[in-house]
Amino acid sequence: MKHSIKMMAAAALAVVGVSAQAAFVTDWSYSVSTQWVTAGAGAPTFTAGTGTQVITSSELSWGGDNNGGDAGVGNLIIGGGERSGLRILNSPQSGIGTLDTNVLTPQGVATFQHINNPLNGAFATLRTASVRTTLTLTPFNPVGSALAAQNLTFQVDFAETSNDGSCIPEATTNCDDVFVLVNASALNNSFVYDGVTYFVSFLDLQSGPLTPLSPQACAEAGAAPNCLGFWTGEGQAETIDFGLVITGQPIVIPEPGVLALAGLAMLGAVGASRRRRQA
Repeated sequence: MKHSIKMMAAAALAVVGVSAQAAFVTDWSYSVSTQWVTAGAGAPTFTAGTGTQVITSSELSWGGDNNGGDAGVGNLIIGGGERSGLRILNSPQSGIGTLDTNVLTPQGVATFQHINNPLNGAFATLRTASVRTTLTLTPFNPVGSALAAQNLTFQVDFAETSNDGSCIPEATTNCDDVFVLVNASALNNSFVYDGVTYFVSFLDLQSGPLTPLSPQACAEAGAAPNCLGFWTGEGQAETIDFGLVITGQPIVIPEPGVLALAGLAMLGAVGASRRRRQA
């Protein structure tokens, strides 16, 4: 069953009880940039194998050379080329006076896209990666000085499954790849402005984000049971749009079912009841 942001608002019981203070900010300007971590702690890791790996702030890709073409950025082909990858689109983003405190309508952060093509088993494939979101907020009503930029990092596990018919239960093709958000800390990142505590949370723009995966899918990606993530069928592309909200109290979400409403800054997508948006 699909969950809407309005349903989430009903679940977030603590959001409505904000105390009245003269310094309380009701509207914000924001700028946000989302990137893959490319070096150092959190840099992508791959399985052993051949092929070409591309690592940039907006794309991680692996596999062949697109049938003799360029293996580099922007040359992923849906349904061919023996090359797969993950992209971050529509970043950076910004808005002026459009981010309202305690209004659970997310404002745009980034779009994530997974292009899943069948690959030769000899190619190295992605195993782990991290996403870093840098957020700058400026009070718009009342007007105030910009806050120091916040850096939020999220780790993901990934599994390029073998197309041998031994698939995860969720599979819709032979066989779907698995993406898992390891540290689902997208909710309630707190900051203090003028003596008042606010909370920044990242949500899916299309009515509910990452879904709980089966134990088999979690294990395939090397994650613990009850992990959150998505899967993408062979020869297909999945995209998901993420946005941010600001609240004056922590968002409280019941466990376990509604936990699926908690998405990443990055990186997440779809599920058993997912809104499949194929490119």
